[in-house]
Formats: sequence, structure tokens, C-alpha cells
Amino acid sequence: MLLQPALRDDIPAICAIESLYPAYITVQPAEQHLAALDDPNTAYLVARDAVGNVAGYVIMAGRRSPHRIVELRRIAVRNPGERLGRPMLLEAMRRAFHEFGAHRLWLDVAIENERAQALYRSVGFRQEGILREAHYHNGSYSSLLLMSMLEQEYKELESKEQT
Repeated sequence: MLLQPALRDDIPAICAIESLYPAYITVQPAEQHLAALDDPNTAYLVARDAVGNVAGYVIMAGRRSPHRIVELRRIAVRNPGERLGRPMLLEAMRRAFHEFGAHRLWLDVAIENERAQALYRSVGFRQEGILREAHYHNGSYSSLLLMSMLEQEYKELESKEQT
């Protein structure tokens, strides 16, 4: 598998990766990541390069939601040119629906982040709405696009891939 559970020692690398994208990701202190890493409702997953360094990470919340709603809270890669984002996203989706039993997988993405939006659409996420001026960065607010996928939509995508 591409993604494996993150270790406490991975948190500095996760912080370093998220600091590459301050316009799109709210940079959290390591202490917040460490606390979330211990939360059984949150999944911290990492992808490693050939020598074992963290090449990307995924954070999902709600894995024990009684409503079966899982949030893809964050997905980021160290080097976008390595084309690791799509396989990480596909595996995160598989885990959400198969391992966590999600009925709904949702995310928000910066309205300016067209590259990420295109990726999410290409794997079947649908736009639900806009969270107006929901992200504050460098003295101004920007809006977030709300996207989701339902379990039935995921199953349909899976069955198309298998044929």
C-alpha cells in the first residue's frame, strides 16, 4: 500500500510539507498534529519515498462518525511534479469507503487552487457549494469550494474501473 499510518517522528516532515502551501493550507503547530495523531477519530497517513522520507500525507477525520461522514481534511505532497497526489487520493478514498465505512466523503479546497479542484473532479468529487471567505491568509480572506462523494458514487466508479 502507498499510504501507511504516520508516526510521531513524521510530524516534523508533515509540518514542513504543509508550510510549502500557506495560501491553501492552514499551517498547524506540531503540538496540534501530535494531539490529532492520538485521536482515534482521525487518520494520519503518509506516503514515503524510496529512502523512507515522507513524500506526502493525508489527514482524514470522522473515521468513527456515527453518521458515516468522513472529511478529507488534508492531502499534500512534498514535490507535486512526482505525480503522487492522484494515487494518494485514490487510496484515501478507498480507505474512507472500505475501511472507515463512509457514506459520504467531503473536503474543502481553496477556490484559487484549480489544480487540486481538477484532481478532485477527475476522480468523481462533485461541487456542493462555496464557503465564502472562510480562509484567512496574509491579511485577506478567500473562499473555499465544498466538494463531496457519496458511497454509491464511489461504488459506481469502482465497478467501472473493474470492467
